[in-house]
Parts: sequence; C-alpha cells; structure tokens
Amino acid sequence: MEAFATEWAEWAVHKIMFWEEDPIRKGKILRYIHNFLSNTLIVLIIVSHTLYPAFWLQTLILFACLLVWLQHIACNGCVVSKVEQKLIGDYESFVTPILEAFHQKPTPELATVFVIVGSTLVVFLLGLEWLARVHHKLLPLASLLWLRVKQNGIVYTQE
Repeated sequence: MEAFATEWAEWAVHKIMFWEEDPIRKGKILRYIHNFLSNTLIVLIIVSHTLYPAFWLQTLILFACLLVWLQHIACNGCVVSKVEQKLIGDYESFVTPILEAFHQKPTPELATVFVIVGSTLVVFLLGLEWLARVHHKLLPLASLLWLRVKQNGIVYTQE
C-alpha cells in the first residue's frame, strides 16, 4: 500500500506541477504546501475550540484529521513527506524542527513514529470530544421522546 500510494502521489505531483522541471524545486514547493496545510489544520483545531466552537466545524476538522490518520496508519507515515523526501533527496519531515528542539536526532523512523502517535492522539481526543457533544445534544431529544411515549401510554410497566 505504501509503495503504491507514494508512486501515485509522485505521479500526481509531476502532473500538477508540470511547469517545473527540477525535481528538487518540485519537492520544496510540495514541502511548503504540506507545511502550510499541516499548520493550517493545527490552527483550525485551536480556532474551533476557542474562537468559533461550532459543532459543524469540529465535525469537518475531525473528518480531515481522521483521513490524515488513516493515511498515516495505512502507509506507515505521511505519503506527502515521502514524496518530498524522494524528490529533494533528504529525510527532513514536518516534525524535524520539533525533534531538534528536544535535542533528538531526526531519523525517518523516529519521525514516522512521532507522526503516527501524534495523529492517533489527536484523532482520539477529537473523537472523544465529538462523541461527548453528540451525546450532549441527543440526551435532551431522547428524554423528550421518552416523555412523549410515556404521556401517550405506550410504555408498559409492571406496576
């Protein structure tokens, strides 16, 4: 799965960035776009929990994070990072600055583990929060439905 996804993504990058001949520049452009989208998702998570805590926005963000997480699990890391690294010829990833801040040598294996564990934690916490919000919204509806059923005499009790 990983090899197929990486080859397909690289083919797509070459088709989308048809104007650029140099693979290193293509890889750097892809890295800039990837970093921008990753940071945008992080900012959207923060915004959806502080400034605009709308349920629909949190649902969309959870769905996007779930898709990213599934891709990380199915392909043993980020496919976009693998294409970047293949085009540029280095092993730098999205988490390299974080690992360097903690004085860790950024190896591809450590970066992959960091990304998979981090995305798993984010999806787990966002999923728990989403379930809590759904439960909170459905509980009044369920109790209202239960009261209507009891008022209409449909409930059979052993009294």
